[in-house]
Amino acid sequence: MAADMRFQVRCFEVMSRGDPAELRETRGSGGRVLVQTVKADAGRNEFFFEMLAAQTFAAMESGRLLARKPEVDLLLRIAGTNQITEAVERVGAKRGERYIAVFAGPRAGIGMFARALGSAGRRLSRNPLNAEELDRIERAALLNLSKY
Repeated sequence: MAADMRFQVRCFEVMSRGDPAELRETRGSGGRVLVQTVKADAGRNEFFFEMLAAQTFAAMESGRLLARKPEVDLLLRIAGTNQITEAVERVGAKRGERYIAVFAGPRAGIGMFARALGSAGRRLSRNPLNAEELDRIERAALLNLSKY
């Protein structure tokens, strides 16, 4: 993904009682769209998730992901930890519960996911970042320092 930010992020709160793991296993646009699901209370602002996804894409470009897979890097940043088990415990989506689906990737690839969710998902609003979100974004950026 180019650093020129030609990606977009779309986030949906999913009310379905389905399995979020099935959605995570879906990859679109030639596997270039990141798909991650998190607990419904992991965030309420699409702009917040976009900032964390930008960190993941920058880490991909520099070869400094927090994990082998970019989807896991994004999960770690959302949770604010470099421990996968802790991240899953803190923000991991669970079957049968509401969750947020985060799609990040090329602009052309994101639309198919929104259509696939249909009425099962309600898009999160985009708002200016609040103090807590800014703090979480900063902590997510600092995770790279603890790894390298």
